[in-house]
Amino acid sequence: MKKNSRKTITVKALVLLVLLPIALQMPKTLVAQKSKVDIFAGVDLKYRSIWLNDKMYELLINVTPGVKWRFGDCWQVTAQAFIPVVNDFGGYYKSARLNAAVVSKEFQAGSHYLKLSGGLFGGERFGVDAKWLWPVTSWFAMEGQLGFTGYYVLTTSNVEFSYMDRLTGLFTARFYLKGSDTEFRISGGRFNLGDYGGRIAWLKHFKHISVSAFIHGGNRYGEVYKMDGTYEEQRIAGGACIVVRLPFQGDRQHEKTLRVRPASNFRMTYDYMAEANALKMYVTDPEENERTGNFTKAKWGITR
Repeated sequence: MKKNSRKTITVKALVLLVLLPIALQMPKTLVAQKSKVDIFAGVDLKYRSIWLNDKMYELLINVTPGVKWRFGDCWQVTAQAFIPVVNDFGGYYKSARLNAAVVSKEFQAGSHYLKLSGGLFGGERFGVDAKWLWPVTSWFAMEGQLGFTGYYVLTTSNVEFSYMDRLTGLFTARFYLKGSDTEFRISGGRFNLGDYGGRIAWLKHFKHISVSAFIHGGNRYGEVYKMDGTYEEQRIAGGACIVVRLPFQGDRQHEKTLRVRPASNFRMTYDYMAEANALKMYVTDPEENERTGNFTKAKWGITR
C-alpha cells in the first residue's frame, strides 16, 4: 500500500473515532431536551509591540458576532464571524471572515471531564479535537488537549483549505490558591504552526476580571525587528492578558429559548516582541478564555 493511501486511511479513522460517539447520541438529545439559542456579539482586540520604521505598536480590532445553540446534555453548536474595524496587522486581516463553526459534546466520568469537538475552529484550523480536565485536588488540576487539523481561510475575498495533516497537543499543570484567587499554569506542547514550546503564566482573578502575565518560548518565534533597522531571532517573549467577565449569567444555563446578549467576556492580549501566530493554539468555542476554561460542568478554581 502506498504511503499516501495509508495516511488517508489513518486520517479517516481518527475523524471517525472522534465523531462517531457524537453522531450516535445526537438524535436522542435533540428529542429529549429543549434547546436554547444565544445570539451574541463582542470585540476581539490584539495589540503587539514591533519597533519597526518608527512604529511602536500595531492594533487589530474585530467585531465578533456569533450564535450558540445548546441542546441535550452539554451539546453545543456554535458559529462566529470576525469583522475588522481597526487593522494595523496588514492586508491578510482586512476582510471579514468566518472564525468558527463547531459542534461539541461534553462528557463526565467521575472527576474526569472530556470535550469532543469537530468543525472549523478559531485560529484558522479545521478538524477534530479532544480536551480533558482532571481536578486532582482543590488546588491542583491537569489539562490536556489533542487535535488533528488542517488549515483553512474563509473570508469575503479568499477561500482556502489544506489537508488535515497536523497533530497538535498541549499539556497544562494548574495550581490554584483559593485564599487569594491566584493561579499558576505551566504548559507545553505542539502548536498551530507545528512549533514546539512552553509557557509559564500567573493569573489573578477578581470578581468580574482576570489578569495574567506570562513568559513563553519555543523553536519558532521568527525575526523581531529593532529600531535601528536590524533584526534578531526571538526565542523567548512575554506578554499579558486581561479577561473581563460581564456580570450576567453568561454561558451557564438560562430559562429563555432565545436570548440576544453581548459576548460573555471581553479579552485583550498583549505580546511583547513576539510573532503574531507563534505558540498559539486554536479554540473550539469562540467564547473560550483563560478565566472560565473549556467545560461547563467542571467546577474548579475560579469556576467552583
